[in-house]
Amino acid sequence: MPVVTRTVEARPMPVRVAAAGNVQALSVVPVRPRAEGEVIKVHIQEGQEVLAGDTLFTLDARPAEAARRQAEANLARDKAQLDRAKSDMARYSKLLESGSATRQKVEQATADVAVLEAAIKADLAAIDNARLSIDYSAIKALVPGRTGVVNAKLGSLAKPGDGQAMVTITQLRPIRVAFAVTESLLPRIRSAMNAGDLPVSVGTAADPGLKATGTLTFIDSAIDTATGTIGLKATFANDDTRLWPGQFVNVTLTLGSEESALVVPAEAVQTGQAGTYVFAVGTDSAVEIRPVGVDRILDGMAVIAKGLSAGDKVVIEGQMRLASGVKVVERGSDAKPAPKP
Repeated sequence: MPVVTRTVEARPMPVRVAAAGNVQALSVVPVRPRAEGEVIKVHIQEGQEVLAGDTLFTLDARPAEAARRQAEANLARDKAQLDRAKSDMARYSKLLESGSATRQKVEQATADVAVLEAAIKADLAAIDNARLSIDYSAIKALVPGRTGVVNAKLGSLAKPGDGQAMVTITQLRPIRVAFAVTESLLPRIRSAMNAGDLPVSVGTAADPGLKATGTLTFIDSAIDTATGTIGLKATFANDDTRLWPGQFVNVTLTLGSEESALVVPAEAVQTGQAGTYVFAVGTDSAVEIRPVGVDRILDGMAVIAKGLSAGDKVVIEGQMRLASGVKVVERGSDAKPAPKP
């Protein structure tokens, strides 16, 4: 039978793991006010890129400023009363020594001093609280990212207890891709990770030009018993923001390289009821069905774990009319096939 054959080669082959992944933002921050106030200015637009520290909204700070002035006035009043109370305490203490004042008067003056000192501390705390409310009137971004829908409109009243965020900031740079692989790969992944950073590349059919490369940064602490998989995450710089939160991508994790891997074209490997096999060509040009173990398939080449040796010849085209013991000839060869019985 005319066939096309290839020789089993031993050559370096990368160890790659393919999986389906989902893009996840590093942080998604809903922005809410920490003090109540009317929105008097909106500094952003929907879908705008912001940096950490950029002002998003400005609230009316006049009530907080009035509270600060009132607290400062209370502080001045209490300080004046404290000075008077200290003078009374000193005077009554001297009069007590000469017998012109009672101990009750001294104790009352001492208590007045303590009460006013506590009042001054409360005034200082009120001033700090008012200043904090003034600072909270300028709502700033805590993380860099992209703004979503702006729900706080000019003139609306913002409250700390509002269920709806004023705006949500989604961090796009850097970004993560979450994926899962079978638990049997965990020892190999951990060993490779101990040797250095593991590169991860992603792509998608919806965006053929997407070829982002990142690094494996997370291995889940437990195996999912329902699926028998382990969760992984890779981090990408995403400078061009081609990766978008919620996007599904094809993930390729590279674990290193196998220096002498036995490889054959993937089309040489057939699948039957007993598993995978190839048609191996013997020295007498007769083929035999040889069971093989396939470790992985990369770039159209099957990496053989067992069943073949370097130099063996296998059939890659023409398997449909073959059976064990059938003699073959290379297609296009001058050799003539044996006549059919």
